[in-house]
Amino acid sequence: MSDQAALDEAARLHATRFGRMKPILAAKRHVTLLYLGQPMDEQIPSLVAGAGRAMATIQGESFVLTLDQVAVFGRNSVVLAASQTPRALAELEQRVRRAALLNRLLLARAPAFHPHLTLGHNDDRRVAPVNCPPVRLALDTVVLLRGAGDAPYQELGRWSLA
Repeated sequence: MSDQAALDEAARLHATRFGRMKPILAAKRHVTLLYLGQPMDEQIPSLVAGAGRAMATIQGESFVLTLDQVAVFGRNSVVLAASQTPRALAELEQRVRRAALLNRLLLARAPAFHPHLTLGHNDDRRVAPVNCPPVRLALDTVVLLRGAGDAPYQELGRWSLA
């Protein structure tokens, strides 16, 4: 089963458990490594250049992320979450966060890192996290995305971990 098919199945399985859920479009599904904030248009060129400099200093390795819990994060985000963070991912997040700080890329306070993928948004129903059939995602790339609302993401940069 492909990653997208597994995620579609997870969204279908958990849609009603967490209240009426508005699903995230498949094209917008992602695992956030580090939230930088909402840059203004004139900040984009320097943000992309800084991200390129930062990523040039980072060595990483591809890894598999196992999402084995379903939960509600924040006010209403229904997510697949990892009960355990792979060592390679934790190290990558620390290196990216440090490089982002050194290159002054953080435009907002970045929340604590908890690997997850948002499936949709519910009607503010709070439910305790529960274990679910695992979805395994092979990750080998860091992508800098810019998004606003329901519009498709704009890819600003892409770096291989290999």
